[in-house]
Amino acid sequence: MRHLRTRSPRALLVVLSVLPTVGLPAFATSLKEMYDLAAPGPGHDKEIVLETGVVYTGGLWVGKTFNRIDAKFEGPEEDVRIVGNGAILDLQGGEITIGYSNNRLDIEDCVIVNGSVRYRGYEDSFFHLVPEGSVRYVTFYEPHDYGVRMVACGAGILIERNIFVDAVDTGLDFLPLTGEFSDWLPTGVNLSISNNSGGNDIFNNWSFHSDPLVNAALVNHFAIICDYG
Repeated sequence: MRHLRTRSPRALLVVLSVLPTVGLPAFATSLKEMYDLAAPGPGHDKEIVLETGVVYTGGLWVGKTFNRIDAKFEGPEEDVRIVGNGAILDLQGGEITIGYSNNRLDIEDCVIVNGSVRYRGYEDSFFHLVPEGSVRYVTFYEPHDYGVRMVACGAGILIERNIFVDAVDTGLDFLPLTGEFSDWLPTGVNLSISNNSGGNDIFNNWSFHSDPLVNAALVNHFAIICDYG
């Protein structure tokens, strides 16, 4: 892992001056609707192609979820790519997540506000569910909890040339399978990787907090966080 910079380039200041003025259209399209309509693309089961400058709302879950009743992971297995084309994704406090699968989630060339991107894996003597993918050329503005968070995964995930600004501290995060809050899972970190990641490819990213005191603490830019509390 390398190249996480904490000073802001002049282009970042332009982004910050524009984003607070962005208003949602009266009938914004949800990201989930675009996912449902998406056709396959090269190397992906679904390729979500967005439009320049259009606002898409809400989060998206890709992959499996954990059924606590029968202790099984259930859901489709799909490789998904989001081609942003400069679109704005207002996640409204939600997430774009790939969970508990051996598939890919690739995101590129968009602005993500009010939410986060998460890669959730799980591995034990019975299951090997470790997602891969990439986040490239994405601007994160006031992401909730984290900009990008990796849980029990990291190898095969590329984080490259993104801008992270003002991750919001929402309190303690919760354990993936139980929903219990943990003192070892702080939020408000622009980029957080797993303490059991198996290696990461992190290149040429910019991280910034507008509060000088918050910005001065490296842990608010980049942190290695425990997977299981």
